[in-house]
This record gives sequence, C-alpha cells and structure tokens, in this order.
Amino acid sequence: MVGERVDPDLLAAVLNRPAVDLLDDAELGVAHRLLVDDDGTFRFRHALVREALSAGAGVGRSAWLHRQVARVLARRPGADPAEVADHARRELAAVSLRAAAARAAERFDHATAEALLDDALSLHPQPAGWLDRARIRTRRGEYAAAYRDVERARPLGAAVLEVGAWASYFDRRFDQAIAFATDGATIAEDGAARASCLAVAGRTRHAAGDLATAENLLVEAIGDATGPDRMIASAWLGVLRAHQSRSQDALTLLRPATRPELRADHTSAALHALLFTGHALALAGRPWAALEAFERHEVEVERRQVLRFGGRGTNFSGWVLRSLGAAGEALDRHEQALEIGDRLASPELRVAAMQDLAEERLTAGDVDAAHRHLLSAAGSLHGDLVFGWRLRFKLDLLTARIALARADPEQALHAATGLAARAGGLGVPRCASVARLVVHHARADLGEPVDLDVVAADLDAVRSAVAIEAWWWTGAAAAAHHVPRWVDQAANQVQDLAAAAGPRGAALRSAAAARLDGWRAAADA
Repeated sequence: MVGERVDPDLLAAVLNRPAVDLLDDAELGVAHRLLVDDDGTFRFRHALVREALSAGAGVGRSAWLHRQVARVLARRPGADPAEVADHARRELAAVSLRAAAARAAERFDHATAEALLDDALSLHPQPAGWLDRARIRTRRGEYAAAYRDVERARPLGAAVLEVGAWASYFDRRFDQAIAFATDGATIAEDGAARASCLAVAGRTRHAAGDLATAENLLVEAIGDATGPDRMIASAWLGVLRAHQSRSQDALTLLRPATRPELRADHTSAALHALLFTGHALALAGRPWAALEAFERHEVEVERRQVLRFGGRGTNFSGWVLRSLGAAGEALDRHEQALEIGDRLASPELRVAAMQDLAEERLTAGDVDAAHRHLLSAAGSLHGDLVFGWRLRFKLDLLTARIALARADPEQALHAATGLAARAGGLGVPRCASVARLVVHHARADLGEPVDLDVVAADLDAVRSAVAIEAWWWTGAAAAAHHVPRWVDQAANQVQDLAAAAGPRGAALRSAAAARLDGWRAAADA
C-alpha cells in the first residue's frame, strides 16, 4: 500500500496506533513468512503479498490511506516533496481513471475504457485494476491479454477465476473455461461469487453438449444467486430450455435479460436472451414476434459495440422467413450472415449459414447445390464450437434428407436413425422428432412396413417442438405415406401460422398453396 518496505513509525502515525503494536504485527508477519526483517527494517517477501493486501483494502480505504500517508510525510522534517505529492495524487488519479473507465464501458466505448485502465495501472498497479481490464479485454476479444491480467489479479480469488472462465469460453477453450469456473466455485467465499462461477460452468457445459450437467449447474446457480446475478443465470437456463423446446419456460426465464437498460457487463447474456427469445417464439409458432426479436438482437449488437455477436439474428430470421414462404428474402439473409461469418472468422455462424443455404437449395429442388453447401459447412465443423453439437445434428439431418432426395433411402435411414437416438438421448425433441420422420420416410421408400399411428404421433411431436416447420413436415409426410388427411392438417397449420405472421400472413398462404397442391396429388396417388 505504501511501498515495498514497511515503516512502523510511518504506519503508526497514519493509523494512530502505538509503534510498538505495529512492531509486534511486523514480527508476526516475519514469523508467517509474509515479511523479511533486514536489520530492523521490514519489507514484503513477495510483491504478490503486498498486492493481495492492497486489493483487500478496497478502493475507498486505499485512497484514504494514501492521503493520510501524504499528510504524515508532509509533517516530517526533510520529507521529499515529490514523494508526498506522489502519494497524494497517485491513488486519487488511479481511482478517478478507473471510475472514468467504468463510465466509458457503460457507454459501450470499450476501447476508451481499456485505455483509461492502462493509465490507471501505470499510476497504481493493483489486482482490482487488472481485474477491470481483464473484463474489458474479454469484451473486446483480446483473450491472450485478458489471461495475463487474470494471472496478475489472482489474489482476488473467485471473481478473477470467473473472468478467466468467460475469456476461455469466448476463446473456444471449453476445458480451460470449466477448470477456471470449477475452481472459482470451490474457493468462493460467498454465495454470489459461487453462483457466478456455477453459471459460467453451466453455460460452457451447455455449449459443449453436456446438457444434463449444464442444467444441474444452472439450477444450482439460480438458487445461490440474487439480484442481477440471478437474472443472468436464469437467462442461461432459458437458452437451454429453448434447445429443449420448452418454449414458454424459455420465454419466462429470458424475458428479464432482454431489457435494453442492462449494464455493459451483462452484454453476452442480454444478446443471447434476445436471440433465443426469437428462437423460442419461432418454435412456438409466433413468427412475427420472432422476427422482431432477431431484429432487436442485431440492433443491440451495434449499440453495444460487440460485433463478434453480429449476423446470428440475421441468419435466424432467414430460417423463419423460409418457413413463411419468403424464399428470396431468406436467401438474402443467409448469404448476408455467411459474409459476416467469414469477415468475423466466426466458424459457428459460417457453418449455420451454409447449412441453411443447403436447406434452402434442397427445398428448391437443387440437390447438387445443397450437397455442395453441406460439404462446405462440414469443413468448418471441428474443434470447440458453441453449440457445435447442434450444428452436427443439423448436418446429419440434412445428410439424410439429401440422401432421400437422391433416392438413396438406405443412407438416409442410417443417418436419421443415429440422429434420432443421439438427439433423443440428449433431450432435444426439435431434432429427434424430425429425424424420426425421415426414418419413417426412408423405410417407406425401401418398401418396409410403417406404422402410421407412430408417424402421426411423431407429427404431433414436431408440432410441439418446432411449430414453425410443422406444416411442411406434415405435408411431406402426407406425400411420402399417401395419407390425404395429413394434407388437410398441413393446410390448417398454415392458417394458424399465417394468423401469427402479421403482415406476412398473406404471402405465406400464397406460397404454401402450390406446395399443398403438390402434396395432395402425391397423397392421392
């Protein structure tokens, strides 16, 4: 706090305590190997010990101590005026710079925030400043620099490990993120710190595909958390519920984190909450509301100046538009998302956009182009990717659907059967239900007996899990299994979806009419 050496007389005057008491404390520090006695003067054995004590003082106490040191030194005969002035201004300046950095961050001016923290740390290096800068550097995608600050700020304990976990998560180092978060939860001295570490551990497990462990961690985090921390943990659980097709639960959990006034340090949760609010709304068959949520997501990406999150809402909106029959607009959105993914070097966005382009081409009947897009997507699908498991599920589904379109039902059956088992085991009905429909279709093409009651049950499961797609899955099943009444069911689903599509409802009815006629002709054959 006042230098590498401990001056008992100076500290006695600053703290208004007898010097002999401080000598006793200093000797105790020597006994515990915190201090070294150099012929009657004392110094810290390691700089980290001094930094930990300084961090524990807190910003307000630290500033007061520096002012007191300046006053005491000023009264000493022969005191160095520069040393007096240094104590008087260094801590105050550092505190002011850190406060200014916090304000800049809340304006989403992250570059200015980092520059101000650089200045603060040059005046007064301390773990609290390094922790602040690690957060900003993580937000800016400067992960290697963030890790260095995390190491410097280690004396602060669980709070530092949480930041290290988030930096590792965004840097796509899931094992490292889980290690940071687990260690943080273990050493946390209060429920809030533990809850924050559990939340990032749960989020990372979800991203890596361990949904059962993720759910347990996030539920536990919500139980320990209060205030904003509880809201953030709830948002991460809401994203998980969306993947489980528990749309209403997801919307309830996500809603508080979609408010625009959320602080800068809640940016990741806020953007995911908007994105998966749109996802859950689409799954529930509310396409117009979903499109509005995706648009808000892209606006917030710009406002909060975290461009690495860009393009995701754009690509999701293309998926919704395709199911509303707006093929041209959907194609534009997917191509725009692909361009953003390439520019940002975002493998998740690139893979998702290429898969959606493959699906668009498959729907249009251009099977060879669909296959080319799918091969391109597969080439980027490796390593730790956020929801890479979900992208692999879609790869398998499209592989099976392309095989059907190429009159290769054996390959389709193999790919879809494996997908149905994996998705069912993971608890993702949105993928498992449609995979089972492809299995039924492949068996029918192979001339094998198919239980139509089982197919009907799976159509109901699709409607519950992914309502926005239910109409065209139902129509395709009607054609594959020659069941005319399912075409009527698909037509009713179009009307329901159109009613929730706002001004896009009329276009959906028009686009769906031709496909319904084709399915009816096939079902009647």
